[in-house]
Amino acid sequence: MADLPSLSFSSRWSLNPPMQTIRFFVKYFEEILSGVFMVLMFLATFANVLARYIFNSPIQWAEEFSRYAFIWVVFLGAVVCSKHKRHIGIDSLVKILPGRIQPWVYVAADLFTLALMVIIIWYGWILTRSATQITATLQIPQYVIYIVVPSSGVLGIFYGLGDFRRHLREALGERQAT
Repeated sequence: MADLPSLSFSSRWSLNPPMQTIRFFVKYFEEILSGVFMVLMFLATFANVLARYIFNSPIQWAEEFSRYAFIWVVFLGAVVCSKHKRHIGIDSLVKILPGRIQPWVYVAADLFTLALMVIIIWYGWILTRSATQITATLQIPQYVIYIVVPSSGVLGIFYGLGDFRRHLREALGERQAT
């Protein structure tokens, strides 16, 4: 991402360098984990293409790993978009509404988003709990792959509550001002 700060150990914080590093990784956890899975997915796919077409011997686990890494990238990417307010939004209808109603539309949208996150957590947990089989080539339990679904819902609620709080303050503040 272009807006990530450099990991320099300047006097920006009064923390020692190891603590700055920990703070950086906690702050950008979703971006880092999603990026790691994306790079690993690329490397596995690239290595498999080379092995298949040059050596005529594909890597058995690469396709399955890439598919599961893609699941993690998608769900973590959705969380990153929520975190940075980068999801697609069509606000042309909101813009033509009266000014005092606009913040309440955002509050309603936040409530729908939070409800969706609860549904994702609920059904993601059911999916994760029922995924007891072992994967074909990686030989890992499927719940390891599907745990990202409810986890992304929890993170989505975390960021969604921040949006809801901000929009509710704007709506109530605007209401008190009129």
